[in-house]
Amino acid sequence: MKTNKFKYLSIVLTVIFGLLLTGCEDWLDINTSKDKPSRVPPDQSLPLLVFYASQLCYDHAEYGVYLSQALTTGGRAQVSSYGYKSGWEFLSMNRHPQWRRHYYDIGVNGAELIKEAEKINSKNFILIARTIMLHSTLLTTDAFGDMPVKESYLLSYLPNSPFYSLTKSPAFDPQTDVYEWMLQEADELISLYNNPDWVNNPDNKTITKQMDRMFEGDLGKWRAFTKALKARILIRKLPNWDNTPATCQQIIDAVDAALNDSSYQDAIYKYDGGSAEKNCPWGPAQPKLNLGWAQARDNLLTEAIPSKFFAYALLGAYTSTYASSARGPALDPRAKELMTPRIYEVGDNKTTLIRYLENNIGMPTTMKITNFPDLYASEGKNPYTKNDGYIMLMSEEELLFIKAEAQYWKGGNDTINAYTTTVEAVERNMNRLQVPNDTKKNLFFQIRLPGPSSFTIADLMQQKYVAMYLQPEQWTDVRRYNYSSETNGIKYDNTYVYTVTTIHNGGRTTKPEDFNVKFSLRRPYNLYEPYWCTADSYAGEGRNESQLSPNAWIMRLNYDPETEDKYNVETLKELGAYKNPDWLKKRMIWAQKNNNKVSCSNDIPWK
Repeated sequence: MKTNKFKYLSIVLTVIFGLLLTGCEDWLDINTSKDKPSRVPPDQSLPLLVFYASQLCYDHAEYGVYLSQALTTGGRAQVSSYGYKSGWEFLSMNRHPQWRRHYYDIGVNGAELIKEAEKINSKNFILIARTIMLHSTLLTTDAFGDMPVKESYLLSYLPNSPFYSLTKSPAFDPQTDVYEWMLQEADELISLYNNPDWVNNPDNKTITKQMDRMFEGDLGKWRAFTKALKARILIRKLPNWDNTPATCQQIIDAVDAALNDSSYQDAIYKYDGGSAEKNCPWGPAQPKLNLGWAQARDNLLTEAIPSKFFAYALLGAYTSTYASSARGPALDPRAKELMTPRIYEVGDNKTTLIRYLENNIGMPTTMKITNFPDLYASEGKNPYTKNDGYIMLMSEEELLFIKAEAQYWKGGNDTINAYTTTVEAVERNMNRLQVPNDTKKNLFFQIRLPGPSSFTIADLMQQKYVAMYLQPEQWTDVRRYNYSSETNGIKYDNTYVYTVTTIHNGGRTTKPEDFNVKFSLRRPYNLYEPYWCTADSYAGEGRNESQLSPNAWIMRLNYDPETEDKYNVETLKELGAYKNPDWLKKRMIWAQKNNNKVSCSNDIPWK
């Protein structure tokens, strides 16, 4: 990442796009040339910064929904401009939007916003910008690992910073240092949000809804969001990194601090619908930004198909005609709200089922995409896939799941509390999707969450997986638990986290004992063969799926080739990340095996 290379372009884009979002023309007054803007006032930078915070969530989820294996695509080819679309051959891609979004769209513009806000002593702008940059840093390090922080735009807003005028390529900070900085930044921000000298500063300029589509400039709500971010940062310590009762209690306290904040509100960026960027990026309009480079890509939901793991195992889609006619498409009542089942015609017979595919095997030639569910949920109530829907940066149910996970690992009486909190989180998620209280909902809880005596970490994380659909946390959670399943032999608390054991056997009844089929998360079939079918991909010969190595799973993205391969080759080589397929399988610091709560049946050492 060349620090100043895109500074001018980012300023220009801020002005142009800020005008689109605000309709304000006062910016002309502070620049000597309308064609070469040198300064952008905070009131015009902030709308863009908040907008890009939502786009960043989409960028990460757009990859993650496939990498977590919730969705797959109909194609069979092994290479694609989308990288994950078929063969997930990332090293041949020319750019990753997540990296550029953080450093150029959010990083550069955020630093400029703070600098301009300091000139007029408007501290409210500074607080919001720093919070957005903290959120962006978390998503970025969780996708890439080590990254520039101390020598990036991220810290260039500090008084008398020696880094602001850097022209050389910044050094990459180890991921442990990135996390240390994020926790320090979160604590400092929370302190400043509670400081009357900052919050009630008479020089603070009014922030309108037009400038801040999330919280309308309400610093109390931004404070609660920052507290929520701290809880999300801390949950990375579980289950591998620092899984102790003290850490668990720290996480519980962080969640309580956020939810008990009188100003707490879900961090939502709401889209109006209409044209271009006014549409939600997950909506059927498939908006695509084009501001000088491929900053974003339209969603692929028109050609995506739910995976067998998501639709059959987690949502409990019924596979028989009898089951479909008796109880609807799936055990989980959220299924019909997240996606709309389509009629599948075979001759003169018509059935309405939630159909699915094994991950990445490609659609049979006899099938049509319209035989599979409508992922825009045209008849459902999924708020993420409407043109006038929203991007969720942080939700109440996510915080409850974070608390439940900490309660579970703390142990003792808190294990019962973990069950109760998980049920509450699922209820919140169902309320968001407007699931009715009926017998189908009751059956779901009876089968999937019958009581604390049988409750496991698998039950918790599987429900969070469903609730985090189309959100970045879905893939992060799967990686935190190292794709734990019978497929790779990894257990947590003696449990395969992503092996589902309560799937209907296809009979006519709805008795709990009929839900006795088991299915595991599986490694995609056609991961790019030259890279993935290497010596350590399988524990033995014959490619027996049950013998899959714990090292044969995607753990991170390669650094953006458009920037890092050009300007930071030596750094990438030092890290071992330059055009190295094994880099993609290297675990993040929070996924490394550091305690006895995790075990693996495979003798191959974890890398």
